[in-house]
Amino acid sequence: MARRVGMTHDQMLYSAGGYVIAWFRWQLMGDAYAASVFTGDEPEIMRNSLYQDQFVDLN
Repeated sequence: MARRVGMTHDQMLYSAGGYVIAWFRWQLMGDAYAASVFTGDEPEIMRNSLYQDQFVDLN
């Protein structure tokens, strides 16, 4: 879960393109590089300053 800084939920639907694509590549194609955005010791999404309220729980 992550929320783009300064955007409402509706606005987010049109601004999250890269992460949405990465999620689908990981889930549908098994793309390990795309998975690294959300997994591992330091997922990229957790360091991205354009996002806030990041939370990852893949258990």
